[in-house]
Amino acid sequence: MLCRILRKSDPESFVLYLWRNRPTIVIGRNQNPWKECNLKMMASRNVLLARRTSGGGSVYHDMGNSNYTVVMPREAFTRDKCAEMVSRALHHADIPAYVNERHDVTVEGRKISGSAFKLTNKRAFHHGTMLIDTDLGRLHGCLHSEAKDDIEALGVESVRSVVTNLREYSLSIDHLTFCQAVMREFGRTFGKLDVGRNVTVWDESDTDVVGMVEEERKRISTWKWLYGQTPRFVHRFGGVVGGKPVVAKVSVYHGHVTEVSLEYDAGQEDADDCGIFQMISDSLVDAPYVAADIRGCLGPISRESPAAAELCRWILEKIMEAASGDSA
Repeated sequence: MLCRILRKSDPESFVLYLWRNRPTIVIGRNQNPWKECNLKMMASRNVLLARRTSGGGSVYHDMGNSNYTVVMPREAFTRDKCAEMVSRALHHADIPAYVNERHDVTVEGRKISGSAFKLTNKRAFHHGTMLIDTDLGRLHGCLHSEAKDDIEALGVESVRSVVTNLREYSLSIDHLTFCQAVMREFGRTFGKLDVGRNVTVWDESDTDVVGMVEEERKRISTWKWLYGQTPRFVHRFGGVVGGKPVVAKVSVYHGHVTEVSLEYDAGQEDADDCGIFQMISDSLVDAPYVAADIRGCLGPISRESPAAAELCRWILEKIMEAASGDSA
């Protein structure tokens, strides 16, 4: 929807789009979901994964979070303009919001809104979230990867901030009142807004819009977009297997394993160990980095010997700390 607005709207127009999502983690275009998200928790709690076409960090959406997008002429764009507009809207609700140096809207030093941006030749858009009554426990849990410290990634890493809900500052604020306040301030900032003529509300009865949204949803729901878009990364982990310290390094590009290195401390591996290491490496190369596929690759090797079974079980447990259960 947003890409269509960006491409199809009048290049000189200012467009405000207000919306909400069911529980979803949204990562930036060049981010790593294995490093940014707790994919295992997301699967168990029915939290979806989405990847933006714009940059920025990872955010959590649910129905207690409202989202705003402003599409504008590129020459009118600055990184703070829309955040300051939203901050002023909150002032009218007696919430003392302000924009910090990272372009986030905050209250008393705690973040209530993050931003992401996209620029084209003639147009720009500013994405913003607004935590109104979000499930902060689920937010923190789903945005904490158990393997974060073990993954070396080339993509953009999120900057963690202390967050809060607007509900802490106003019992009357909700999605509707927030949208109304932002619409009024949008009109003050970018020109008179006639609610009767200039506001369009889309719902399931708009078949053209629903069809367009469904087409875009299918495109951005593919494994190739969600996981295959990820820049190159390395997952390193160590432990003790069969009484021997072992270190593993798995290299991944576009969501598929490209190289696997396994080694015991110097002098501790024998010929059988080297043979098992080679079989594991050969089996995992080109596999999607997801739990189901990794398990399928390791299954035959685990039946070679008790030592192979123990090593495969350990590798799978470590990879499952980061890897999703969604098969490519």
